[in-house]
Amino acid sequence: MNTGQPKISYNSISKILTLRYDPEKVSLMKPLSYKDFTPTKIDDIESKINDIVEDDLLTMKKKLRANSISLSLSGGIDSGLTLAMIRSVLPDIKIECFSMGFGDEDDEIQRAKELSRIYDGNFHNIIKDDILNELPQLIYIVKEPRWNLYQYYPMAEARKQSSIFYSGDGGDELFGGYTFRYKKFLSNLSKNTDWKNKTKLYLSCHERDWVPDQHKMFGSKIKFSWEKIYALLKPYFNNNLEPLDQVFLADFNGKLLYDWIPSNNAFGKYLGLDIRSIFLTDKMIKFATHIPWKMKYDPKKINGKIPLYSILTKQKGFKKIQPIKKGFSFDLCSLWRKNAKEIVNTYVNTDSEIVKNKIINEEWLNTIHKKLLQDNLELNVRYISKMLGILSLEIWYRLFIGKTMKKTQKL
Repeated sequence: MNTGQPKISYNSISKILTLRYDPEKVSLMKPLSYKDFTPTKIDDIESKINDIVEDDLLTMKKKLRANSISLSLSGGIDSGLTLAMIRSVLPDIKIECFSMGFGDEDDEIQRAKELSRIYDGNFHNIIKDDILNELPQLIYIVKEPRWNLYQYYPMAEARKQSSIFYSGDGGDELFGGYTFRYKKFLSNLSKNTDWKNKTKLYLSCHERDWVPDQHKMFGSKIKFSWEKIYALLKPYFNNNLEPLDQVFLADFNGKLLYDWIPSNNAFGKYLGLDIRSIFLTDKMIKFATHIPWKMKYDPKKINGKIPLYSILTKQKGFKKIQPIKKGFSFDLCSLWRKNAKEIVNTYVNTDSEIVKNKIINEEWLNTIHKKLLQDNLELNVRYISKMLGILSLEIWYRLFIGKTMKKTQKL
């Protein structure tokens, strides 16, 4: 669905609206196998990470003759380490730091601004209180039905300053950053759990990607089956790896490979931007995947990315950093109240093209609209996420299949 002019694939739609990605597409990077995550005894992990990053940055500087770079900066470990390493290895390079907020009180713009100052970067903050307004344009660029495409905005601003852009992509997947999911997975795991039940447990840790009545959501054109979904994830959990290494394998071969990377690549091509990550070089992937999981994640303290955190706390401005993942995130309920509810009601209804063409079930849709009228939105956050996914599918359908919408249309 993302090569050339998109064509409709009902099988792909069922996967994207359940997993948020289609693992049977051709990926830009080679998927990993369980053998790639076989743990190896490794000494002095931090020095090896430093050496790999230094070598990559020096090669980049020489190859591209870069005098300036841009980077995405939140208050977290991945972007913070990227900033610190770039300044350490390339002391004379001009660094443009871009941070994004959504108007929430707990965004990390002020923290990012201070880090930019410490590392002699030029700081740019982007406040985007309406991330859905330009969704047709963004979906047209990535050619896939996705709504979580707001990373485009810092990239677009960064392109005005430099043709090289660093993200923190891959840090969570390779070094164990999704601690809230690991805690849930391990706490519900029994000793002799088979691959299918581990797959179900893994999916339960990604509850915002699907809803309890997922099987009722689709119309007659979609032949949805949970068994088919489980079969897609079977290679990740039907092997001899320890359970958390199986999770790392599934995470790498999931959203990272089939959501974040292809979306960023599409934006990079559109903007003429060379998008990079210190965590996604061949050397770093080959090294990080073999680090034993206990050297990445502490199940007692619920801390992840242990080696990255250790390196970072030795850098200026990071001694008191908390190993908590946030990044560029926002409150879905707040988004719903602000404008998403009105937009969804306008485009996702009984007159929607995906309803008329029997992709989404009209009866189910009417039921969910009523559910979301209830006051307690906290209980319905999964359905808000699902309705945003269906909104993106309707826009994608109108752009590429029905051709009844222009990419310049504002929502």
